[in-house]
Amino acid sequence: MRSFEETREIACAADTMFDIVMDIEAYPAFLPWVADARVLSRKPGELSAELVADLAGARHSFQTVDRFVANKLVEVRLLEGPFRFLESVWTFEPLSDVRCKVHFSIEFEFRSMMLDMIASPIFSTACRSMVQSFEKRAMELACI
Repeated sequence: MRSFEETREIACAADTMFDIVMDIEAYPAFLPWVADARVLSRKPGELSAELVADLAGARHSFQTVDRFVANKLVEVRLLEGPFRFLESVWTFEPLSDVRCKVHFSIEFEFRSMMLDMIASPIFSTACRSMVQSFEKRAMELACI
């Protein structure tokens, strides 16, 4: 199983960062490995989503259930897809009106050994740049 985590202080309000993480349909605009993304259902404190990842030239669709506490926490768990296991957590801690501490962690393992060998290095690289990608998106949208 592969894992990654990062904590970073960002010059953006915690609620703004939370909103950017929850704007799943916008992911293809700023996450290069995401070919498509859509929300399948919403209810208070929970949504399900489908993402299409472009890994090593092949597209892989997966569905998640995302449980959240507004402006504080997002927990993502796999429903179905090419992974044997996928979980990630985002937390947002306000430091001031215009700064926050963002923590991101992820653990994953692909279902097939062949896919794991091919796609894991690409997906690992994407995970390592995840917080930076969301920070860049925040700077472009709201926190200049």
